[in-house]
Amino acid sequence: MNAKCASCGHTLIVSTGLIKNLIGGGLGSLGALGWMNYWFAGLLGFYGGALVIAAALFAGGGAILSSKDSAAIIAVGKKLTGFLNEKYQCPTCGHSSWEFSGYRDAEIITGLGHKQELLAAFQNANKELYIASGFLSSNVVDQQFLAELRGLLKKKTGITLIFSGSESHSDFMKEGYAEGFRSLEALSHQYPNLKLVQKHTHQKGIVVDTQYAIVGSFNFLSNKMVTRQETSSKLYDQRAIENFKRELLRK
Repeated sequence: MNAKCASCGHTLIVSTGLIKNLIGGGLGSLGALGWMNYWFAGLLGFYGGALVIAAALFAGGGAILSSKDSAAIIAVGKKLTGFLNEKYQCPTCGHSSWEFSGYRDAEIITGLGHKQELLAAFQNANKELYIASGFLSSNVVDQQFLAELRGLLKKKTGITLIFSGSESHSDFMKEGYAEGFRSLEALSHQYPNLKLVQKHTHQKGIVVDTQYAIVGSFNFLSNKMVTRQETSSKLYDQRAIENFKRELLRK
């Protein structure tokens, strides 16, 4: 698990060895599973799904965590770093202001960072780009978005956009959906390497080649203002990327 000092930016890999030192002596006789259960369940009150997430964070389980809700991962990570703040000072600045910043083969994205990631995906994609969103709106599918798409399509990049159909959009959303869909449909007639997949879905994320995948709560094709709290995981684990892509394409 990774943590970052909010005061100076120092980054830290929170290892099992560090935690054992912070908990203190007298745990050697418990064994590996014993001391982790003592910490997760006994000290932090993690059971069930939270316990699985906590254990996966320290095991670097990108494939496991890719199937978990990113908000739940954030909540567990914050509780783990809360414990760290009580026990461990930053070796660079001496403060105890640790923040959860991800785990092996993954990063955490919040708020406006999602819009930055969408723009970065247009820059980073070479062979293929997948964007999934529960909803579609012309608020996002605007002239800038279409220009970015067109630039990639001219480079022969395969682009797949996945979103719900009109019936899944509320009445106040239908006009924006229709306008956005017409623009994308016209572009798909011009560029056969643009595929539009409509299905009843709440999937949200991005896949850029085999470089990385973003999985979380953010509707990349409809959320323009980012007025609510949004969290996602950015995964680099190859198996997790393939698993997520396969789920996106499932009918």
